[in-house]
Amino acid sequence: MSATANKCYQAFISATFPDMRGARQALMPPMLASGLIPTGLDSAAAECNTLLPVIQTLIDSSDYFILIVGGRYGTLSPMGLSEIHREYIFAATKRKPIIAFIHDNPSELSEAQREPTREGQVRRDDFVRLLEEKVVCYRWSTEAGLNALAGKVIPNFIRDHQAVGWVRADQVGEGLGASSEALKARIEMLEKEREEAFNQARPPLRTLARGGDRVALDYSCNVYEGGDCKLATVTTKISWDQAFSCVAPLMLNPVAESVLQKALEGFIGRKALGDVQADFPRAHAVRNVVLATHAFNQVKIHLRALGLINRSAEKDSRGLPLWQLTAHGDNTMSQVMAVKRSVKV
Repeated sequence: MSATANKCYQAFISATFPDMRGARQALMPPMLASGLIPTGLDSAAAECNTLLPVIQTLIDSSDYFILIVGGRYGTLSPMGLSEIHREYIFAATKRKPIIAFIHDNPSELSEAQREPTREGQVRRDDFVRLLEEKVVCYRWSTEAGLNALAGKVIPNFIRDHQAVGWVRADQVGEGLGASSEALKARIEMLEKEREEAFNQARPPLRTLARGGDRVALDYSCNVYEGGDCKLATVTTKISWDQAFSCVAPLMLNPVAESVLQKALEGFIGRKALGDVQADFPRAHAVRNVVLATHAFNQVKIHLRALGLINRSAEKDSRGLPLWQLTAHGDNTMSQVMAVKRSVKV
C-alpha cells in the first residue's frame, strides 16, 4: 500500500460551548470516516484569552478549519468579537480551507442555545452573512441532519481542497527514501523549466503598471468607533513601488507567502485609519488588518510579471512555495529603496 493511502488530515472544529456540544459530537463519525483527525478546545476554558496562543497553534497546525454556528455568536472578547469569530479570522489569515455548518433556524433551538439579547442576535446574523460571502457554507436543522450532511459534503471538500496531511512514520516504508529524493529532484527541474517558460512568455514590461502607478487593494479590519467594534471591508490605494518596498527586503532569501502578506498588512495597517474614516468618521482605531486573498494574489502575480520575483526551488515545511528576488528585483530594490544623496556631486 502506498504511503498516501493511509494519509490523515487534522481539522480544527470551532463552535460555541456548551450549546454546540451535541453538534460537535454529530460531526465526529463522518470526520473520522473521511480521514480527518478532530482537534479543538471543547471547554469553557476556550473562551479565556490566556489560551489564545494555544488555539492559534492548533489552527496553524491543522489542515482544515470547520466552523459550527448555532444560535449564539458567543461571549465577546475585549476586542468586541466572539471567540469563534476570532478563530475564523486567524484561520482565514493562515489560508486554511474553511467549511461552515450554519443552523438554518435558530428560533427552533432551546433558549440556552440562542442569544439572549437582540444585540447578540444581530451580531450572530452579521457573522453568518460574512461567512456566506467568504467560505463554503451548508445549512443544518438537527444534529442527525448535520451528521448525514457532513458525511456527504466533507469527502468532496477534502477532494476539492488538497492539503498536506499526515502519515505515520512506520507506514512510510524503507524503499521510499531514494524514490522520494528522485521525485523531489524531478519536481525542482520541472519547476525551473516552468519558470523559464513563464519568463519567456511574460507580457512586454511597457504594458504593465509599475513605479508610482497605483493599485487598489481590498482588506478587512476591526474598526473601533466610540465603544463599538465593527468588522469592515475597506479598499486602499498604494503605489507599486510601495508594495514592492514592503516585501523586497524579505526576499533576499526564499520566504513564505504568509510572511509577505503580513508585511503588506503591516504597511496597510499604518494608513488604515485614514482609509476607514470616510465611512466611519468617528473611528479612532483600527486593528487586525487582513488583506483579501485576491488582493495579495494580485500583488504577487504582478511583481512576478514585472520580473522582480520568482518562485524558489525550496518549499516550506508544509510543501508550499517560497518566493525570492530575481537579479532584476534585487537591482530594482536598490534603486527604489536606497537613500539618494541630497548634495550634488
